[in-house]
Amino acid sequence: MRILYSVMAARLAVLAVVTAALTVVAAPASAHHSFGHYSMGETTEIEGVVSKFEWSNPHCWLFVDVAKDGKTVTYGFELQSVGEMLRRNWKKTTVKPGDKLKVKFRPMRDGTPAGLLVSADKDGKRIGTSGGPPPAPTPAAAPAP
Repeated sequence: MRILYSVMAARLAVLAVVTAALTVVAAPASAHHSFGHYSMGETTEIEGVVSKFEWSNPHCWLFVDVAKDGKTVTYGFELQSVGEMLRRNWKKTTVKPGDKLKVKFRPMRDGTPAGLLVSADKDGKRIGTSGGPPPAPTPAAAPAP
């Protein structure tokens, strides 16, 4: 009987350690993929000049300088992973510092000059396809009479 209790106690200890480890690993992963810091119900547009384009995982980043009230404000935009960007017809060389862009994005809830890229236009043409998650739901249309 004593051996049975020892085996059960050892199994419970292992289970507790595994559960704790999974919790520690899962919490940041869950937070990482949250869109909670973006205002997903609205979009904003800016026009500016690319200052930096980071082609990297887990997410690519686009930085655009915007002239505002006589000062330059740098906006940072989160994009998808390199693999997803390739599927959306973006390349490492799609944009470069100095390119003029019009960017549509989901803004930060706290007003920080940043957001989640929805689309980017260069020379009046759309670059690739949408860079963000599905659009926010729109209210259902009233049924026809």
